[in-house]
Parts: sequence; structure tokens; C-alpha cells
Amino acid sequence: MTAETLVIDEPETTANTPALLQTIRAARSGDGTAFEEIMVLTERRVAQIAWRILGDAEEVKDAMQETFLRLFRYLGKFDEKKDFVAWLSRITVNACIDLRRRRRPTAPLPELTFDAASIEDVLIQRSNRALLTQAIDTLAPRERAAILLRDVEGLPTDEVAAAMGNNIATVRVQLSRARAKLRKIIEGMQR
Repeated sequence: MTAETLVIDEPETTANTPALLQTIRAARSGDGTAFEEIMVLTERRVAQIAWRILGDAEEVKDAMQETFLRLFRYLGKFDEKKDFVAWLSRITVNACIDLRRRRRPTAPLPELTFDAASIEDVLIQRSNRALLTQAIDTLAPRERAAILLRDVEGLPTDEVAAAMGNNIATVRVQLSRARAKLRKIIEGMQR
């Protein structure tokens, strides 16, 4: 099996391919190479989700390790009728939320690159980013994950729901509440 036959870390992938299912079955039966292949092919996606939630390189490493430990532990329970990428995303979100609860109450969002015409624009954007980071840090873990996956990562609401193990309506409520809280917090900070 080659990496080209198992590309599963792209956001557009929503269905389990026969090659992926074959690799999952091999990993379930104890094939360490197959499990490594799954890890290699999904590590970028896991890291991206963890980075968006945690924003700290060391915590991302810990989250990735925890995610793959959980994957190894629970791979036998994976329902092949379900989307593997969504299932793994859900494991990642839960691992990040658990790490965040254990470690610290706040974590900064990662730096985003941007084009600016002047140093004033850069400073204004950094100031706004700092306000947004502080505001997002005050959200409940599930609201924070929903906002980061939907609004920062750009995942569609149905993928956010699958990643978080919620239905779409629950995610919409979480997003609505989180956005309302963010507006209120940022307005208070700007005064």
C-alpha cells in the first residue's frame, strides 16, 4: 500500500476508501506497519486541529501523542460505516479538551500571517488579535473548539459536528452562544 492510495488527511475526504478500510483492518489485527501508515497519513490533520485548539507547540505534541494512543486503544471499536476522518477528528478534539482542562485555563491562538500596508496596520491587527484571543480563552472548552474548528479552521458545520461528536443543531447552538459571548466580551474590552 502506498501513500497515494490512502490520502486521508485532506479536508475534502469524507468517505472511507477500500484502501483505508483494508489498512484499518490490518492495524486492528496487530499489523504495526499498518497502524504507522494511518498515523503518518493523518498526523498533519491531527496537528492542525490540535494547533487550532491549543496554540502551543508542546501541547500539540502531547495532544497528538494522546490522540494516537486513543486511536490505538479504540481502533477496534471503529464502525466502518462511519467516516474515519470525522471519528479521528473527534478523538483529537476530545484529547485537546482534556489536555487543556488538566494543564491551564488559557492558551493563545496561533499567529496568523497577514499583509499590511503599514506598521500601524500591523499593530492594530495584533491588538485586535490579542483581544480576540483573550475573548476566545474565556469560552467553555466545547464552545472554543466549535469556534476554532468552524470559524478559524473553516470546517463546514457538519464536519465540526462529526469531529465533536454532536449533532449539527447542537454545534449551531454552541456557535451562536460562543459568538454572542465573544461580541459581548470584545465590546467590554474595547471600552
